[in-house]
Amino acid sequence: MSLREIDYFPFLEDKIWFNNAASGVTPESTIKIMEKYIADFSCVMRGEKPSDTNYGDVRANSKTLFAEVIGAETKEIAFVPNATTGINTSFSMIPFTKGDNVVLSDLSYPMGAMVVNRQRLNGVKPKFVKNSGGEVDISEWEKTIDDSTKAVIVDQTAWLNGYLYDLKPIAELAHDHGAYLVIDATQSVGGHVWDVHTEGVDFLATSTYKWLLGSPYANNVGFLYMREDHIEELQPEYVGSSTLPPDVERANQEDAFTLYDYQSRNDIGKVEVYNQSQLGYVMVENSMKVLLKHGVDRVEKQIKKVDTRIIDGLTEMGVKIKTPFEESKRLYLNALVPNYKEVCAELAKQNVFISPRIGGLRISPGAFNELSEADEFLEKIKPFL
Repeated sequence: MSLREIDYFPFLEDKIWFNNAASGVTPESTIKIMEKYIADFSCVMRGEKPSDTNYGDVRANSKTLFAEVIGAETKEIAFVPNATTGINTSFSMIPFTKGDNVVLSDLSYPMGAMVVNRQRLNGVKPKFVKNSGGEVDISEWEKTIDDSTKAVIVDQTAWLNGYLYDLKPIAELAHDHGAYLVIDATQSVGGHVWDVHTEGVDFLATSTYKWLLGSPYANNVGFLYMREDHIEELQPEYVGSSTLPPDVERANQEDAFTLYDYQSRNDIGKVEVYNQSQLGYVMVENSMKVLLKHGVDRVEKQIKKVDTRIIDGLTEMGVKIKTPFEESKRLYLNALVPNYKEVCAELAKQNVFISPRIGGLRISPGAFNELSEADEFLEKIKPFL
């Protein structure tokens, strides 16, 4: 059962969209909420109505829904502009010292690798584990994580080929050596069943324009999960008026110099120094309702059902797949195709959308895609193989 049975996706009317690892597709119910929001605030800006809308409550509820999606508690969720800010915020709180190392996979997304590389300025060394055949065996993590490891960063789904890491044993290794596990979940959250507590995650950051079906990239927003026992213990690098304790009454200040006595709040709000788009959270709040109504487990099953049809068909045509065949180890796939950039461009002319990624075609169906679209895709790609 696909998501199209509970909501309408107008963007999909005339195209096959197997490009959800680049950007998701917004359901009609969310588009209508966006239109109402814009209409309401147009009236506010014209002075035609007061600004006391309930959108602040909707935005706040998006934290609760996101916590449900990943198996966390609302008090562990912060608003951040995007995954990049969330990962940087996480790293700013980890107490690195000279001689420490950070471990990551050679399948890591460039953003995470750049954040790690930045730590070289503090005398912290990056250490890479090597993939084999598009996946990373736990033995590689065992060989690489040591007592000098302060953090392990993992893209829960590898951006290039959809490989799904088994996080729990990686978390156990990290914690055995006193390290934090930091997750970039942009390529999986909303399309994969999560339980951050069971899996031992310390920090998780995500953007919302992909599998969470939120607003498009230009209006993207994000979430940061921080394990509860780290919230009071660790301090962010950046603070501002928004990180003041909620009981501070700024309207009644008689002495401006009391500002010097202010301390940051001790809850998750201590990291919410950035201003984010309210509209982005209002949109993703509705999209998460759609996902949760359908069930994230059913979302993942539908994605993998379509994946499997494509993998089987391409394999029969002699195409090499750079992604593990086992469903438990993948969310989407990468196929090695000659002239892959040209093939991608030609398919786009036929309204079939995928992405060229380092020697292959990244094919990433969503839960709104059907098996019939997989069959049509296979027919359309056959002349190029």
